[in-house]
Amino acid sequence: MNRKNTIRHCMPAAVAAWALAPTLALAQVTLSGFVDLNLEIAKSGGGTQRSLVSGGLNTSRLQFKSVEDLGGGLKATAVHELTFRADSGQAGSPRHTYVALGSKEWGEVSAGRRDLPSAEMYGYIDPTFSGDYSPISNTLLYFAPWRESNGIFYTSPRVANLQARIGTTFGREDGSKDAKATSIAIDYWNKDLYLMAAVDRQYRRDLDSPERMRHSSDHYLGGVYSMGPLDLTFLYHRYNGYYAYSPYVGFASKGNDVQLGLRYEFNALQRVFASVVRKNDRPNAALSDATSWVAGYLHGLSKRTDLYTIVGAVHHARDSELRFPVSFNHATPLSNENPRGVQIGMRHKF
Repeated sequence: MNRKNTIRHCMPAAVAAWALAPTLALAQVTLSGFVDLNLEIAKSGGGTQRSLVSGGLNTSRLQFKSVEDLGGGLKATAVHELTFRADSGQAGSPRHTYVALGSKEWGEVSAGRRDLPSAEMYGYIDPTFSGDYSPISNTLLYFAPWRESNGIFYTSPRVANLQARIGTTFGREDGSKDAKATSIAIDYWNKDLYLMAAVDRQYRRDLDSPERMRHSSDHYLGGVYSMGPLDLTFLYHRYNGYYAYSPYVGFASKGNDVQLGLRYEFNALQRVFASVVRKNDRPNAALSDATSWVAGYLHGLSKRTDLYTIVGAVHHARDSELRFPVSFNHATPLSNENPRGVQIGMRHKF
């Protein structure tokens, strides 16, 4: 009797699954991500921090991605990423969430939250690929725009090794220009040589005078030259305008940065990277010239699992109100402090 009831209750679900099977087969849905955890010793904020930290090489996250072939070379894509702390399981900040429609012939249009066109290009230049200690992320960019919400983006097809990307965002959607950003970028990729150039512009409400709308401009020029197992990287950044991390920090600044770096593969499982950023910001008394660097070693246990060691530090030319961090996860450095840190960890990707 129990067996008959079980069969009777399972039949509707089985019929529904059978009916949906042709529909579900049209889309490919994948789950991927990273779990990255390290033991860290860092000096920042007037103290020494010893703790387990999530995300040394990559932010720990889950990515759900659906791709549907619409025929005629056209495909639809939907992406949603959830970040989390691998040390506690707590949910983190939002990452990428967007829908896209594209083809190899016409390019791709997407809408939602994702990296600006400039960031997608200099992200490849970064020897750490935007790791936690990245001098590009934490010193060169500081509060420059790079991942934005409420945006529409277009990526052109690659023609004669050239590809263009354009993005614009609607900001806070409160009737003002606050947080609106525009990014235009172009790159060239031919075997061993990668070159890129980009211009970003963003509006921000003045934190001290909320009725006043200000803006910033960022220009990027960079590249990667590959010689077998060795990648040499270069990025130049010029910035001018008002930058803010609402509601905490807002400042006007003008200056430039230069980054030099490398990636080297000893073999398929052993790799090293290094990156140095020099910031020249003399016009702003609240900021100091600074040199930020990072170096790391990865030992692969497999294609998906790595052990790693990373060291990084920032040296400021003088005491200043605003300091550049080794990691934004650390306590804010004191006005006369040069932060530093080391991470020993494990990353698993799936």
